[in-house]
Amino acid sequence: MVKIIRMGLILAAFCVLAAGSLAYVYMLTQPLISANARQALEQAKREVLPGGVGKAVQETVPGYHGQISMMVGIGDRGRVSGVKILSQQETAGLGAGIVKPNFLRQFSGKSAADPLEAKKDIDAITGATISSRAVCKGVRRALEKFQSGAD
Repeated sequence: MVKIIRMGLILAAFCVLAAGSLAYVYMLTQPLISANARQALEQAKREVLPGGVGKAVQETVPGYHGQISMMVGIGDRGRVSGVKILSQQETAGLGAGIVKPNFLRQFSGKSAADPLEAKKDIDAITGATISSRAVCKGVRRALEKFQSGAD
């Protein structure tokens, strides 16, 4: 019985040490992680608004396997100047194709007056209609936010 208690105390000590170490490493790295995330977001804004005139709108929509986060650049005339996928968990080789430049370029020049529908004015990725529709939905929402003046 004493051996079991001793082993339990040793295990508890290791758990406390591991948890403390993880908390310490988190405290040290969190500022750097946050700074890198802000820098990546600013870079995405520059990519979708190359002229710097207009507004970059971040939008998140449900995809096939999870949330798709994107940055949509909209010029001052209400037309899409660029789209960048910030994060996604779509199926590799299929839905993950939403990050490809050929797919995203289709949105350039589109406005809220366009249908923005996969298989209509946007060529869907073969085998990834849900993912393609999700990006269309995100771009449409960003355009609506731009028109309404919402942040």
